[in-house]
Amino acid sequence: MKIDLGLIGSSAAVCGPAAAWAERAGFDGVWASESVTDAFLQSQAALMATSGTTVGTAIAVAFARNPMSTAYLGWDLAALSGGRFVMGLGTQIQAHVERRFSMPWGSPVARMRDFLTALDAIWSAWRTGTKLNYEGPYYRHTLMSPVFTPDRHELPIPVMIAAVGDRMTELGGELCDGLILHGVTTAAYLDEVTLPALERGLAAASRDRSRVSLYCPVFMVMGDTEEQFEAMKRKTREQIAFYASTPAYRRVLASVGYEELQPELRELSRAGEWTRMGDLIDDTLLGHIAVLGRPEEMPKLCAERFGGRLDRISSYYPWPVEDDRLSDILRGFADEGKREVAR
Repeated sequence: MKIDLGLIGSSAAVCGPAAAWAERAGFDGVWASESVTDAFLQSQAALMATSGTTVGTAIAVAFARNPMSTAYLGWDLAALSGGRFVMGLGTQIQAHVERRFSMPWGSPVARMRDFLTALDAIWSAWRTGTKLNYEGPYYRHTLMSPVFTPDRHELPIPVMIAAVGDRMTELGGELCDGLILHGVTTAAYLDEVTLPALERGLAAASRDRSRVSLYCPVFMVMGDTEEQFEAMKRKTREQIAFYASTPAYRRVLASVGYEELQPELRELSRAGEWTRMGDLIDDTLLGHIAVLGRPEEMPKLCAERFGGRLDRISSYYPWPVEDDRLSDILRGFADEGKREVAR
């Protein structure tokens, strides 16, 4: 597994220095999220501040955009970086797409398939010079004049999509270069739902597992003292409860016998009872979702849980250690990866 850094909640102003620091520290890649600013803008800043690190969006909201505007962004960031950019796309949820972005919603898996196919058609037209003539169920792109055609390049633009359910996971296996999984997952859910769905998607397109990279921001609960550890556990319980109140995660909870907790969390979220929600995430459930230990234990603990399942991970939270200590820990991830390959 590669170890990455998630730039969660960062503005573009700080992404450049943060990405440069991550490259010096030894992270394999950095991921820009779309919460308080544009993920592509953050990615540009990160790419311009680094020379060899992979930079991706995890995620950019596809349905807040259209395939043409997204294609231009991906094309230019690939050219800027010499092919180090990874386009990670997600659907978001209906309320945000309709009420925050004022964009249409409906049939997210089918719409995402159309979005991805349109992207491929646009990039193919730019690479080959053939006429753009894409007409799908949701998107139509049939005009591309020379003045609007970007300079040709053959650099790769890997595309990954965010997936929790099996249908979106199958789509990723069929069409994408990778999947961006959610931190609220369990080893049981990966084995029972995610990986079988991925294999079905791969089989539908006669593709091999090596063609798809699985990335997940992992809830790493770390601390050197009991006080630090308990504070991180509390924070993580509340964050997991927030996510698990959404119906999409009921199957994740069901994978470890907590299915009935989801509607209870949902009702508490509607009442704004955030602290009470966190209280419902007991130690057993926390242990199924989060990885708990000292920072130096994370390479071994993550390899034991995710080795052979995931290809890239990051810590959902910032690392609570100094730079020299962190570099040693990151080398530990590389060593665990070598051991995994040897096995």
